[in-house]
Amino acid sequence: MEIGVKVFVEDLLTGDVQHVSSAYLTFVAVSQDGSRIPLTPVVAETPDEQRRFLQAEERRQYRLARRS
Repeated sequence: MEIGVKVFVEDLLTGDVQHVSSAYLTFVAVSQDGSRIPLTPVVAETPDEQRRFLQAEERRQYRLARRS
């Protein structure tokens, strides 16, 4: 599962908010013995979800290509 994360900082005196970092984190479900557990697939329904799903697959293919 890939999760997108955005980090913001807020100046408590002025209330100004700034984006400081973005990242994609990959998580894998594992059993007690450490083997991978398949999860129920997420269904991309909206155009935005479909776009994000395709972009995530592109990032996955890039990571896999770098391994070999």
